Amino acid sequence: MLAEVESEAGDSDSAMVTIARTIAEAERLGQRWYDAELHRIRGEILLRQAPSVHAEEAFLTAVAIARRQKTCSFELRAALSLAKLYCATERPAEAHAVLAPALEGFGPTSEFPEIAEAQALLGRLA
Repeated sequence: MLAEVESEAGDSDSAMVTIARTIAEAERLGQRWYDAELHRIRGEILLRQAPSVHAEEAFLTAVAIARRQKTCSFELRAALSLAKLYCATERPAEAHAVLAPALEGFGPTSEFPEIAEAQALLGRLA
């Protein structure tokens, strides 16, 4: 959360240091359950700096980790971030390809607004 706040406040350098430290600490402790979300957050921070290959790599890493760990909600959040990046860089087919499988099995709920956002984006991509 600290890295997100730092990034939103415009302090991208501190945010990158914080998220890198957090990822390293999770690895050192063997606490891997939040890895997908950490990499998604890293991608969002990188994206705020400028759309880049590094943000895409972070989102792809987050999706892969979430799939491997079978954490569907983290996969959807990472896929949504990646799909938005793909849309912004005029790659709608890739956005659809990453978002559609991540959205499978989810129904709308106010407790997880990313579902509605993903469904709306998928509808625009169809």
